[in-house]
Amino acid sequence: MHDRQTIAENIRRLIEKKIKQGEFSSIDNFASSTGIQKSLISRILNLKADPRLSSLNKIAIALEVPVSDLVRSRK
Repeated sequence: MHDRQTIAENIRRLIEKKIKQGEFSSIDNFASSTGIQKSLISRILNLKADPRLSSLNKIAIALEVPVSDLVRSRK
């Protein structure tokens, strides 16, 4: 089982990186690109929801990373 906080931190870090690179203008824009409601993205980032594998897959596709990058602890 992967830590909810680790997943949220990884997603947040990768979204912020993509925003800085100009690939997304905002988290709203990111949420639209995933097909996931902004409220669910917010709940995941605020540790209020555990993302389903299907959601993690959509997020990973939008961020252009493997799902393993979202669940892996950073060392």
